[in-house]
Amino acid sequence: MHDDTDFPGQLGDLGDDEIEIEFVDVGESPSVIAPEADPEPVTSGETGMAISDESSSQKIEKLQAELDHVHDVYLRKLAEFDNFRKRVDREREDFRQAALEDFVREILPVVDNFERALQHTDADSGAFHQGVEMIAKQLQDTLGRKGVTAIEPLGQPFDPEVHEAAQRVESGDHPPGTVVTVMLKGYTLGGRLIRPAMVGVAVEPGQTEGGVGGLS
Repeated sequence: MHDDTDFPGQLGDLGDDEIEIEFVDVGESPSVIAPEADPEPVTSGETGMAISDESSSQKIEKLQAELDHVHDVYLRKLAEFDNFRKRVDREREDFRQAALEDFVREILPVVDNFERALQHTDADSGAFHQGVEMIAKQLQDTLGRKGVTAIEPLGQPFDPEVHEAAQRVESGDHPPGTVVTVMLKGYTLGGRLIRPAMVGVAVEPGQTEGGVGGLS
């Protein structure tokens, strides 16, 4: 150990010499590895935005599903209404047609009576015959505008669809099954049979007891 009393003396022995202090450059300090930064914490605002985006997407999907459902219901109701409208139109037309057929059936006997009157009145009877003829023609024209058409069976083959055989007529001048007489005219309305024509059908002589074409 050095004696503390000698230290001042030693300093004094240096005399006037300057004390030089040399600073040694130790260089750059060794690099320090910085610790990895912790992940930046997710703020409550960002979490709320994510939840909000997910909620909005769900709402959009729900609204789209509801829209599709409403559109499907609309199409079904539209089809149901169209079917209902067609059914109502058809029923209305059927009702109108049925009412017209009933009216025509009731008016046809009047037409028959006018035709009989014309057959039994002389054309030379003057104004009376002309008046009856004009009324009968006016009535027939009115029915014609409504679609009523008279069946003209005379000389035609017997057709059970539109003819009603009232009698058999022996005839060698007409083929069997030919309509040779008309007792009552038949009529159709818009192509539908309203009343069959009552006719006499030709048969071969001596065969009035047999059946001919639908004639019983």
